[in-house]
Amino acid sequence: MTRKTISFSNDSSLGGFLYQNRSRILTKLNSFISAGKDKLHLVLDFDRTLTLSQNRFGENVTTWEILKGYLTPSGQKEYQRFYDFYRRLEVENQLKRTHAVEWWEGVLNLFIKERLKRSSIEHIVARDMPARSYARELFSVCQSKGIPTIIISAGIKDVIDIWCKSHVIKPTKVLATKLFFSPKGFVRGWYRNSFIYVLNKREKGHAEISNIRSGRPNTILIGDDVYDSQMVDGKENVIRIMVHDPRKDAADESDYKLLQKFDLLIKTGDLLPVIKLLELFP
Repeated sequence: MTRKTISFSNDSSLGGFLYQNRSRILTKLNSFISAGKDKLHLVLDFDRTLTLSQNRFGENVTTWEILKGYLTPSGQKEYQRFYDFYRRLEVENQLKRTHAVEWWEGVLNLFIKERLKRSSIEHIVARDMPARSYARELFSVCQSKGIPTIIISAGIKDVIDIWCKSHVIKPTKVLATKLFFSPKGFVRGWYRNSFIYVLNKREKGHAEISNIRSGRPNTILIGDDVYDSQMVDGKENVIRIMVHDPRKDAADESDYKLLQKFDLLIKTGDLLPVIKLLELFP
């Protein structure tokens, strides 16, 4: 069977993507297409990658921030103190592993103290976490082509699972911190072996997906933050795509700087360019 090859019509864009190194991108894409879809899998971040950074009320809607509204006023103030302190370190690129663990565990313990209920999570996720345009279609294309999709998130797995179900999205695997609940539905804790935070958000080291990685060595990685470029190891076997939808307090970074970490950049706000890319695979 003759494999498709692709070329670029100009030096700055490809079907909704921005890029920098034309020759390198061409080589990677044609290598991926030549190897075929049976050697490919997708790794995706969740917050601000599959979802929008803000909902219709202008609220930040990560899997953490969406739950802040169900805390008491004092709980919300405590949550904000965590955010203000550690987010500043993150923006300044000074966040260490100890800081990240303190931040994540501090908020998780706050959810326990505030007696957050699963029913509250289900209600707010279904109502107030908008999907990025073409997110569902992206997963449908992958499913029709038999391409595995792995979501790796520093968010909360229970929120992601509820969101996926409400949007009829069926990832192959979701790796994120999983809560456990009391018989009455209150958050009681989290499974320690599921604990993922911003600095250990990696594909490597998860035995449950090792068979996918070994059998499908080519990876398309999709994220929204410079940290996400590190989610997958490799250079020539990884196409790194960034969805540029920064939150309000994000550091201002040029396209040039972002493209030092990612191969392709999406600034249209939707995932249609990725779908068009996948359609090149017979």
